[in-house]
Amino acid sequence: MRSSTEQLRPPCPIWPSLFSLLLIIGCGGGGDSVGPSASLTVIAQTQGGVVDADGYTVQVGTSPSATLGANGSVIINGVQTGAQVVSLGGIAPNCAVTGDNPRTIQIQSGQSPSVTFQVVCTTLPGGSYRIGIMATNDPNQVSGWEIYSMNSDGSVVRLTNNNFVDWYPSWSPDGQRIAFTSDRDGNLEMYTMGQDGSNVVRLTNTAANVADRFPGWSPDGTKIAFVSDRDGDSEIFVMNSDGSNVMQLTTNAFGDAHPQFSPDGGRIVFSTNRDAPSTQPPYGKWEIYEMNADGTGVRRLTNDGAVAELPSYYNNGTKILFDSNRAGTNDIYVMNVDGSGITRLTNNLATNYLAVGSPDQTHIMFTSAVSSSHSEVYLMNGDGTGASVLTRPTTNVTNVGYSFRK
Repeated sequence: MRSSTEQLRPPCPIWPSLFSLLLIIGCGGGGDSVGPSASLTVIAQTQGGVVDADGYTVQVGTSPSATLGANGSVIINGVQTGAQVVSLGGIAPNCAVTGDNPRTIQIQSGQSPSVTFQVVCTTLPGGSYRIGIMATNDPNQVSGWEIYSMNSDGSVVRLTNNNFVDWYPSWSPDGQRIAFTSDRDGNLEMYTMGQDGSNVVRLTNTAANVADRFPGWSPDGTKIAFVSDRDGDSEIFVMNSDGSNVMQLTTNAFGDAHPQFSPDGGRIVFSTNRDAPSTQPPYGKWEIYEMNADGTGVRRLTNDGAVAELPSYYNNGTKILFDSNRAGTNDIYVMNVDGSGITRLTNNLATNYLAVGSPDQTHIMFTSAVSSSHSEVYLMNGDGTGASVLTRPTTNVTNVGYSFRK
C-alpha cells in the first residue's frame, strides 16, 4: 500500500526536463578562445503550415537563453570571441529547422555577425488537439500545482488559479469538461470543470484523511473511474460523471492506481503492486493489469519484477502504453493488449512517463525529466522517433501532461 504522503504526490518522481539535453544541446561551452566580446544577431524566418505562435528560444554557448519571434530577430550582447555554439529551441512539433541546429559560429572582435535559422512548419502532428497539463513552480512539488490547457498551436490557457493543489486533468470525450483532483476543500477530492475552467462541480465528499485521484472517463462520457483509499488502501472505483452511484471495482490489501477505460468501454487497464508490495518507495514492484469494466475478469499483463505503471490504451485499444524501469532507466514502452510484443520507445538517461496517444492515434505524448526540479511535455511518433518538446521550458517550472483531446 502506498503511504499517505506518497498518495499526495504526483504519480511518478518528477525529474528535470530534457530541454537542456535536446534543445539547448549542452555541448556548447564558452568557446575555443576568450577575448573581447561582440554582438550576435540571431534571425528566425518561419514559413508554411501553422506557424509556431509563441516563437523560439535562443542559446549561445552557456549564456542565458533569449526569446525570439517566429519571424524576428534578437541581438545577443557580450558574446565572447572564438567559436560559439548557437541553438534554436522551443520549436513546435510540426516545425523543423532547415540545416544544422545547433550551429557553430566564429565570433571575431570588432564585427557584428548574424545567423539565420530557416524554420518550415507543416500540418500539425496528431491533428488539432488540446492537452491537459498540471504545472508547479514549487521545487519540492508539494504545492502550487495548477491546471492548464495547451492547444496544438502552442497557446496555453490557465484554468485554475488558487493556493491549493489541482492535479490530473482528464478531458471528457466530448472535450467540454475536465475531471481533476484538488485539495481545495481540505483533502483530495474529485471535481469537474468546464473546458475554460468555469463551473467547478465537486463530485466526491469523503473523510478528511481520504484521497481521491487519477480520473479516467468512459468513452461515452457517462462514467469516471478513479482511485480512492476510502477503505484503507488504494482501490479502483467508478461513478457516474455527476458523482452519483459510486461502485468499488477492486478489493485487496494493496495498491491499485491509474485506471483507464478501453476505447470500447468494456475494459479498464491499471497498475498495481499486489504481487510484490513494499512500504518503501516506489512501494513495490508495480505491474500492469486489465479487468472488465465491472471489475470482473482481472488478468495480469506484465510479469518481470520491474516497475511497470501508468498505462493507457493506444492504437484504438489494440495496444497499451506504459512506463517501466526494466532497462535501468524509466522509459516509455508499448505492448499488445494481451501483454505480448513489448517494445521500448524511449531510450535515454531521463525519466520518461505518463504516455498518452494523440486523438488520431499517430503520436504519443509523454513527460520527460532529468532531475527532481523540472520536467516538460513531449510528443513523438508512434514508433518512438521524432520526439519534440511541446511545453515552453521555464526556469523552475515543472510541466506534466496528463490527457489528450481534440
